[in-house]
Amino acid sequence: MHSSSLRGTDFDIAWSGEAVPHAEFFSSVRDIDRLGIAIPHRLEAIGAITLIMAYVTAFYDRYRERGSEFFAYPDFFTFQRESPCANYSMFDIWPHHKNIHVGTDPQHAVEAITDRGVTVLLVPDGDPGEAEIAPVEMESARRNVGRCFAYSETGATAPADLTVECESGLLRDFALAVIDSVPADDASQKLREQWQERMAADRLKQSFRQLPLTDALQRI
Repeated sequence: MHSSSLRGTDFDIAWSGEAVPHAEFFSSVRDIDRLGIAIPHRLEAIGAITLIMAYVTAFYDRYRERGSEFFAYPDFFTFQRESPCANYSMFDIWPHHKNIHVGTDPQHAVEAITDRGVTVLLVPDGDPGEAEIAPVEMESARRNVGRCFAYSETGATAPADLTVECESGLLRDFALAVIDSVPADDASQKLREQWQERMAADRLKQSFRQLPLTDALQRI
């Protein structure tokens, strides 16, 4: 709940090239919405940190609107192919059991997503696969998932229709803590250096593309 100090005014959002206030873009977000991030390995979701934290802020906004003190965490989840799972608690994805190991079977991943009633789905960008999703899981996803976005592990998705920008200093420690939560090796150290470099600038700007559900499920 440490990130509840963030406010909508900390984010600059543009949809189809037009600036949109955080409160307007996330006006339909409810405190019962469930965001899920499909992660090819373990650490790529840092490329979506601005959008994830903007959703987290919208979640806390619903509590703030009630005007009373609260202790709450959003029911957000990561779905990771590799084990042990990276710990995204600094993204307020907590407790740790919300970081779920799904392996490489797309059907298993979709089952994990639908079992948790995910309503907003973030998936890695790239060419869609040809996974056969069981009809019952596909229908469950259609019933629950209302919005899907593609993200890039670098933070730059092309083409994109959504950009989310935030002061780097507000997010740097969150990102580095995720990297530090996995066993250190050459790859994680290189990634840590890359994100330190990306966040050396005052502002971190990331881009995303909205996808139809069927396309999104072929990218998990």
